[in-house]
Amino acid sequence: MKFREFAWTGLLFEVPEEMRFSRQGGDTRMGHLMLEAENYMIEAKWEPFEPKKAKSLSEVGGSLVEQIKKQSKNQSVTVLGKEDTYVSKHKALYMIVKSRAEERVYLWYCIESQRIVILRFVFGVFDDNAKKITKRVLDTLQCHSEKTNIWSLLNLRFETPVSFLLTDTKITVGRAHFLLVDRKLSSFADQTEKILVEYFSMANLIYEQTYRDLDKWFEKNYLKDLSKKLKEGKLKFKELRSTGLRRHKMEVKQGTAKSGTTWRKTTTYTNASWYCPRTNRIYSVTLVSSIKRPAFFKREIDKEAHSKLWEDFLASFECH
Repeated sequence: MKFREFAWTGLLFEVPEEMRFSRQGGDTRMGHLMLEAENYMIEAKWEPFEPKKAKSLSEVGGSLVEQIKKQSKNQSVTVLGKEDTYVSKHKALYMIVKSRAEERVYLWYCIESQRIVILRFVFGVFDDNAKKITKRVLDTLQCHSEKTNIWSLLNLRFETPVSFLLTDTKITVGRAHFLLVDRKLSSFADQTEKILVEYFSMANLIYEQTYRDLDKWFEKNYLKDLSKKLKEGKLKFKELRSTGLRRHKMEVKQGTAKSGTTWRKTTTYTNASWYCPRTNRIYSVTLVSSIKRPAFFKREIDKEAHSKLWEDFLASFECH
């Protein structure tokens, strides 16, 4: 059995290659995900907690069992076993819950990310293969990172600083986008950075006339939609250069904007788009840096920091 890396919202672990990323919802602070294969599934849920008000793991486990009972309707639900363990160096509670099938459930508090994480394994039959999968997931699992978060799914991989939180995402058959935001507020400043990652599948069919000419594709098929997603008003880009990313020709654009009256805003945005023949996708990634302050204060974007963040982000990006 071959395994591959999967990473989403600060959670990273290895799963069998045959598993599909079938469901997700929420954001970095509170959300869920599901991976499925024939006869088994893995589900993760997370939500924030306040250390001083946190319930014991046993209480959380009891509440979870009650939820499973409600979902199971007429099916009986029984806790077959319960014990203390460790997951990713955190003290955890392990339970075996019997309903339609036997579930293996792990739950723990991650102090570093300030989230409680619940991990459920459901197998049609809990045989040696199921034990191998469960062990591999737990042995490779990381629920927090100190510097960067890895995002690894759907044949792409990239890294972002841990301060960037997932705020919006949508995954469909032909298109997906991920918006991550880092916002710092103070009495006289609102500084925001956004990273938008988007891809378009079946590019040579859907964009038959433009997928080889990314400047034309960008202006005709994407610019208006990009402005709506970023909510930064009408974007005006200037052509910077053509460069390469992992042997792909990449078109890079940059622009600046100023707006506002009482509180004025200065924004710098950089975009890169390229076609990946191996996945038959067009990728487009955008970094936005903005600062908003009262009119009598200076508003200057740290160009060096913007460039470094952009370069580090692109250096981590793998599109196939």
